[in-house]
Amino acid sequence: MRALLVGLFGILIGCSPAANAPEPPAPAAQSATAQSPVDALEPVIEAEVGIPLALRATTINVVEGWAYVEAQPKNPDGSDIDWATTSLASRYENGAMDTGGSVHALLRNDNGSWTLLEHVIAPTDVAWLDWAARHGAPASIVDVPAAPAP
Repeated sequence: MRALLVGLFGILIGCSPAANAPEPPAPAAQSATAQSPVDALEPVIEAEVGIPLALRATTINVVEGWAYVEAQPKNPDGSDIDWATTSLASRYENGAMDTGGSVHALLRNDNGSWTLLEHVIAPTDVAWLDWAARHGAPASIVDVPAAPAP
């Protein structure tokens, strides 16, 4: 009888939700290659916006030594930026900024260091559309299809 109870107890423990719950996924680690363009971009955007900030990357495309970054500027604590308190306040107040505030940038890796070639903060149009062609980067870097051959 005791063996039966021990066995039944073992089955119940094995079937409990906590025992069968999948482990939570580990946070995705960004590679040093993927993070480097963001690290190069952040101080430039911070200087232009005029307040301490942190960039939260939403897209990082790295192809053949080129990087395209789309990121959301946030306060260092992760809260949204009040654009009216930044050096871009007049642009914001005059409707010359997308209210989402995203940053887009094209960078090139020169001997292990990322060089910022183009960037835009809170554009109201698709400012990055011709960046790849203008700088000789692969068209896929900004997800713009290559122009058909004549």
